[in-house]
Amino acid sequence: MKYTPLKFTPANAALRRTAGVRLRASPPADEALSPPDLRSALGELRVYEAELEIQNEELLDSRARIEKSQRKYFRHFDLAPVGLIRLNLKGQILEANILGAQMLDETRTLLNTVPRTFFAHVSPESHIVFQQHLESALASGKMETCELSLRNTAGQETFVRIQSVVSHSENDEKDFYLTLTDLTERREIEQKLALQKALADAAVTSKELFFGMLSHELRNPLTPLVALLEDLATEPGRSAKDRAALAIMRRNLDLETHFIDDLLDLTRVTSGKLELHRETTDVHLCLRQAIEICQLDIDAKKLQLAIDLGAPRHFVDADASRLQQIFWNLIKNAVKFTPAGGRIAVETRSDEPSRLSVEFRDTGIGIDSWALSHLFEPFFQIERSLKQRTGGGGLGLGLAICRAITEGHGGSLTAISAGLGKGTTFCLELATVAEPHTQLRRLSTSTPAPARREGLRLLFVEDHDDTREVLARLLSRRGYCVEAARNAQEARSLSNEKTFDLLISDIALPDATGCELLRELGSKHRLCGIAMSGFGSDADVAQSRTAGFLEHLIKPIDATALDAAIQRVVGKSA
Repeated sequence: MKYTPLKFTPANAALRRTAGVRLRASPPADEALSPPDLRSALGELRVYEAELEIQNEELLDSRARIEKSQRKYFRHFDLAPVGLIRLNLKGQILEANILGAQMLDETRTLLNTVPRTFFAHVSPESHIVFQQHLESALASGKMETCELSLRNTAGQETFVRIQSVVSHSENDEKDFYLTLTDLTERREIEQKLALQKALADAAVTSKELFFGMLSHELRNPLTPLVALLEDLATEPGRSAKDRAALAIMRRNLDLETHFIDDLLDLTRVTSGKLELHRETTDVHLCLRQAIEICQLDIDAKKLQLAIDLGAPRHFVDADASRLQQIFWNLIKNAVKFTPAGGRIAVETRSDEPSRLSVEFRDTGIGIDSWALSHLFEPFFQIERSLKQRTGGGGLGLGLAICRAITEGHGGSLTAISAGLGKGTTFCLELATVAEPHTQLRRLSTSTPAPARREGLRLLFVEDHDDTREVLARLLSRRGYCVEAARNAQEARSLSNEKTFDLLISDIALPDATGCELLRELGSKHRLCGIAMSGFGSDADVAQSRTAGFLEHLIKPIDATALDAAIQRVVGKSA
């Protein structure tokens, strides 16, 4: 029977040639003794044997490469820096690497030999999360991610991120491949940071409450002093010496009030709660008002004041009271640090059509380069950096607050000085807006209503005895019919006995709040209200407005300011 060689293919042909070369290199010794057919069959057999040897060598080589690849794969699998786990569709663990087994707190050999459900290692509160995670991965065919807690037999929890993807096994069955990343340390850091933030927020809140209460307690005793000084100063027949003494007292009371305001503004700035009530504002008008407030101080030091309000566009979108606060501080600074007989200049210009520049220049003591770099820091004081006193004192908060307010308006506030003894220039820049011609015309043509005092019945509620006594007496002297109460209970009793046109009440009463009192009496007797308070934050004002107060006056309050507020409320009511 004749031998049939392998079916011819290009691969077999190459194999045949290789086998022939090998046989020719070592021919058999008995080839001369064989008949032709036998020799042919033996030759084919030897070629076939050679082919098998070559194929076997190639298979062995391929197997060695595969085994090496498998060893490399399993080495990478076992030593991967994340936990690797394979699950079947039932959630049973089919395979786990070293770190994966450690994260499950299980013996790796046991995991790879005895099927165990992965759900046994998931904390009970995370079961639903993990079930939905697997369902999502199976439905989408993409890698899905979730974060949950694993719990070992000892009850210890490990917070992990799980990324899962569906793959097909050798039997074309679907498996889940999971990577587990330990996030426990990161979560602990996040929890510590969250706790620190909560503590910091609580500290800020406590500081705000403290400064608010401090403001209230400091403002209350100032109110009767301010009111009495105003009353004494306006009495006819006062000598010039008496009026000067009263003016000194009033200036120092105003300075104390300013310190309180600065402390409260600092807490608003540092906590990011500085609120601005912006509207189209005339910068030139605010400057004139600030200069008017400071005029007495300017005259007292015999300073030359040059005013050049030449900017053609001088309207901005700003909080007018805050803008005036900036101007007041900068002018006060110039007056404070300029020797008697010196010069102060206030100038506005428009270097760009959409920008307004306001400059405050003085010929004062100047600032060195080191002090300039710290000038706008809270509590920094130029006098201390110069080791000298210029009078007037201060907390070193004014400039820091001015810059914060300016930046809150989207503007900039800078200072330059050529050095000690060479004066200082502050430059404020803001974006301009169009002039509201129609609104200004309407306001200028309006005629104020005549004052109404005689017969106007006021219910005045204040628990601070001196404040209640002084303001009630001064209001009565101006022509109002005033009934005073020291708390909410007395106010209720008076309202049941008499009728009133207006409620003027302190907010912090011993037996209720002024807001509660206004809601009660307002609904019962249809009373309008004016709030008085040592609490003057934006939140305090908003709260009193919500309660129905038409005005919120911040202590200390003089009789003139209170009278003006009464007239505004009467005008609104009319």
